[in-house]
Amino acid sequence: MQLVETISFRRGKLPHWEVKNGRYFVTVRLADSLPSVVVAQLQETHRALSAIESASAQFGALQRQYFHTMEKYLDAGTGACLLRDPAHAGIVRTELLALEAWNVAVPHFTIRPNHWHALIVPSADGTRSLGEIMKRIKGRTGRQVRATAGGGGVVWQREWFDRWIRDDHEWDKTVAYIRNNPVKAGLAATWAEHPWTK
Repeated sequence: MQLVETISFRRGKLPHWEVKNGRYFVTVRLADSLPSVVVAQLQETHRALSAIESASAQFGALQRQYFHTMEKYLDAGTGACLLRDPAHAGIVRTELLALEAWNVAVPHFTIRPNHWHALIVPSADGTRSLGEIMKRIKGRTGRQVRATAGGGGVVWQREWFDRWIRDDHEWDKTVAYIRNNPVKAGLAATWAEHPWTK
């Protein structure tokens, strides 16, 4: 078993586990992207996660179940799908790329109509936590999308889904997943043709 140094672990609506020199797969969805019945189902899965040791195989399996349930409904294109508008998708892409100024790498991402996925690698010196990074992205993009859309209200779901990437095999699988995401949804023939995928 791989030993890692845990930097922080917290449970809100979702568990967030940060480790030293961690690499993370992150999913952020729009506030209106899931029907209330699905939100209730995910809350039940979260309650089960809260009772399990975060380093256990059972935790990882239940976390994957949570993600796959969420992904199924996100792929259906529920909600207003604000990110279908190129201006809004461009705001997210610009902010993801701007993280380089914070010494945070975002080597792969895809932006879909009601959510986005990214691989986020905080700097090895630990100056920025994943929580700080997510607060920056969601805060800045939320304000800009709201202003561009000409409305009020909450843009993003309060929490995000994150998974610590444990090894290079998992990294490669996640890159393939991100790249295939817009292709699977019929948004492009190849990932390279999708303007919101890197």
